[in-house]
Amino acid sequence: MSSAPPLVAAIVLNWNGLDDTRIAVQSLLAQTWPRLCVHVIDNGSANGEADRIAREFGERIELHRIADNLGFAAGHNGVLQRLLDDGAARYIALLNNDAEAAPDWIEQLVAAAERDSEVGACASLMVFRSDPATVENAGVLLLRSGEALPRGRGRPAADFQRATDLLAGCGGALLLRADALRRVGLFRREFFLVFEDVDLTLRLCAAGWRCRYVPAAVVAHALGRSIGKVRDPAFDARSIRNLSFAWLVNVPLPALLLSLPWLCAGWLCAPLGCALLGQPRYAAVLLRGHFRALREWRALLAARKALRPLRRGPWWRVFAMHGSSLAAYGRFLRDVVVLRRRTPMS
Repeated sequence: MSSAPPLVAAIVLNWNGLDDTRIAVQSLLAQTWPRLCVHVIDNGSANGEADRIAREFGERIELHRIADNLGFAAGHNGVLQRLLDDGAARYIALLNNDAEAAPDWIEQLVAAAERDSEVGACASLMVFRSDPATVENAGVLLLRSGEALPRGRGRPAADFQRATDLLAGCGGALLLRADALRRVGLFRREFFLVFEDVDLTLRLCAAGWRCRYVPAAVVAHALGRSIGKVRDPAFDARSIRNLSFAWLVNVPLPALLLSLPWLCAGWLCAPLGCALLGQPRYAAVLLRGHFRALREWRALLAARKALRPLRRGPWWRVFAMHGSSLAAYGRFLRDVVVLRRRTPMS
């Protein structure tokens, strides 16, 4: 007699985005995976959105109401902890409310995780909802300069059909192994929003788990619909701080030291380049974010110390998996500085 398939708990976080959330939840309810529990968190939305979600979906979902907007990190953590304490779900799937999962999305992610018990997270192929043949992100590419780029953004989805290991995945469409979360912990609540997913998946890798990119797990993403509601200069500076903090905490010390030339070059040259190319505001944002992370050096050291007992695996593997391509960094500067495009990660 074959054993029952593992239970998966899927989570969608709603904050004043009911129209998008409907599409995301409906895509989860249409999944082919036979054992799925759908959780919707309302993160202090206005206009009675939580009540409307409850009326529309009823007992097909489990609705969690939060009085205030706690952000992506703390907004998820309460439900994540409940699921870990309950112990029934082997995997937890996160789906952005402005994303729509293909019917076999969870089936493909679980199949990849079940093939290898060392896989702690599975990243998806996220395509643009308006252009499904084009990659929005195929996971996250971390550079030795400490930057994080949406892997493959703007390139044909056909070019990203090979499964591979990554250092980080995008929390907009991510499968997490419950046992791995019990080992390394949840999102850092102080991150609030943006790069909390990079921090968590990089922490998993530091602890010896693998983050697997699964190209058959496809999600269509309306990029910027959720994050655009809160974006301002303070948000951008916090984003840079979050990424710097995550990288400095999680990267093994030998890899971090070997990356220092790239890190220093990136931290110095990127703001200078922004200023020279007529983007002084973005230059100021970069400087504020980086120095904010450095001012928190005590918290950085404490976080590294807390992670030390969990570290597993060779440091050189983490170093080798970082990207060092000047072309990739150049594309980022071109898009953000010259063309003034935004590249949010969540």
